[in-house]
Amino acid sequence: MRFAIGAIWHQTNSFSPVPTTLADFAACRYIEGDALIDAASDANTTLAGAIRAAARLGHDIVPLIEARAPSGGPLADTDFERLTNELCSRLREERGAIDGVLLDVSGGLITVSDPEAEATLLSAVRDAVGESVPIVATVGPHANISPRLVEMATLVVGPSTVPEIAPAARGERALTLLALVASGEVRPAVALRQVPVLVPLSAQDTGVGAMAEIAELTRQLEREPDVLCTVVSGGFPYADVPHAGAAVVVATDGEPARAADVASTLEAAVVERRDHLAVYPANIETAIHDAMAAREHPVVLADTGDDPGAGGPGDGTGLLWGLLDLGARGAAIGVLTDPDAVDAAIAAGVGAEVALSVGARRDRLHGYPIDVRGRVAFIGPGRIVREGPIDTGRHVDLGRSVVLEARGRHEGDVAIILAERRVELDDPAIFRAHGIDPSAKRILVVKSSLRYRVGFSAVSANMVAVATPGVTVPDFGFFPYQRLRRPIAPLDPLLPPG
Repeated sequence: MRFAIGAIWHQTNSFSPVPTTLADFAACRYIEGDALIDAASDANTTLAGAIRAAARLGHDIVPLIEARAPSGGPLADTDFERLTNELCSRLREERGAIDGVLLDVSGGLITVSDPEAEATLLSAVRDAVGESVPIVATVGPHANISPRLVEMATLVVGPSTVPEIAPAARGERALTLLALVASGEVRPAVALRQVPVLVPLSAQDTGVGAMAEIAELTRQLEREPDVLCTVVSGGFPYADVPHAGAAVVVATDGEPARAADVASTLEAAVVERRDHLAVYPANIETAIHDAMAAREHPVVLADTGDDPGAGGPGDGTGLLWGLLDLGARGAAIGVLTDPDAVDAAIAAGVGAEVALSVGARRDRLHGYPIDVRGRVAFIGPGRIVREGPIDTGRHVDLGRSVVLEARGRHEGDVAIILAERRVELDDPAIFRAHGIDPSAKRILVVKSSLRYRVGFSAVSANMVAVATPGVTVPDFGFFPYQRLRRPIAPLDPLLPPG
């Protein structure tokens, strides 16, 4: 059989000050046709996993496009239409000659006027291939899943863990299921439950706490012979859309009542644990004082309000101000997005003493520019190879970057990684590539909400989420939602806790 595969991926933050354009896809990842297969090789990506599964099962792949951009604000309608038309034009050329479609999406793409852009994309794919061709949508770890998306897809396949360590396994599983559907061996019956709970990203870790319990229940139910696949998504709470929040999707082999029953069981499991899905980050001064007093190092402080991986601008200065003002020693912070400061530091050269205004270029929500004095210690390599365990071997492109060794009060010292491009610092390799040994520092500040826990688990003595200002704070009362369905926890009271 022949299966078409492609991806249009963007996690949209309705409140982000960072616009998203086609240029962001071009700069991050845009691959067409056979180059998509060539780029996969042994990569740990969803599409690479699908390609390997097809080869193992003896099927052919029809590559479409793979377009990915960093999380940011809504995509322009015309840009979305261009991406959709490019993908669907390739499908129309193959109409009647393909047996199924696998499409990798985040579950969170929003355009300026379309809150369900991925459902619109799947509808266009359906028009391109016809009603009889099965479509499998693979969604990311923070998908907001709408009824229309589920209606447009034959199956929805999600990650097995959050943070997602093995997206290739998701792709392999999705392609295998697509082949079973295309051959007629299984007849999916799908049930959706939209759970009235907003879950902070940092509470969606399936390795600990309430989500670990839900993940274990999910695995137990998936082992039952009539269940094809399940998705329990914590959702992406920074999307102002009616379908934002947790969701459950269950597919069985021709048993709609069973799918509905399993979905209801998992929905109840999330609702019953909603009070255990709240997070309470430490305030900036307390977190820094505790880290300075800690006996074991390094202590990782997570800048939860300005996570570039969730749409933050990456230039928030709350924790930088705290480190400098409180006189933290042996500290490093990254990655602070500030092209102007990078320009000035590179012009001065390595070893030069400089006085720079750093950060808060986008707005004042994420703090104020900080006047910093220090020495230009390092000019970065630009592209960095990730060491994992997330996205091992993939490249991170910071653009031009520098390390500024800044002097704080009370003889404090802070190494600041400044870069042209927004990057979620979730991998110690980013520090190492800038000449900073993370294990030798007393304090490491990272702009990340969740993924840092996996990347820094082997390096840190302790990890602390910190309440910083910005568009990725876990306090949802901060956001002026207009389209979010209500009631929804924790903003509204639901039934008494189970």
